[in-house]
Amino acid sequence: MLLTNVVARWPGSTHDSFILRHSSVGRRLEAGAIRDGWLLGDSGYPLKQWLLTPFLNPHSAEERHYNMCHSRARAIVERTIGLFKGRWRCLDCTGGRLLYTPEKVCQNRAGMCCATQCGTA
Repeated sequence: MLLTNVVARWPGSTHDSFILRHSSVGRRLEAGAIRDGWLLGDSGYPLKQWLLTPFLNPHSAEERHYNMCHSRARAIVERTIGLFKGRWRCLDCTGGRLLYTPEKVCQNRAGMCCATQCGTA
């Protein structure tokens, strides 16, 4: 599991597809500057050549199989994010607020990311 890009510019309430659209990775993918891979997105993302989303209403065995494989791959992504948040507890805003004060959080690099992600900076 490897995180290759983190965007912490917007608060946690910002929709993921908005963040992708306004990120450097999203802009590079849209421009065709990155051609050696795909991103997996949930049904909240638009389907693009470089962004694979699940079928909303799969009609065939192939579409159901694709959705199953897509779901398994997304589970790895979600687990990685969960492990990252577990390692850096300041990144966990599931209660709607930081677990630590911004002053305490900003004592390390991950904290700066967390304060921005949770909308307190």
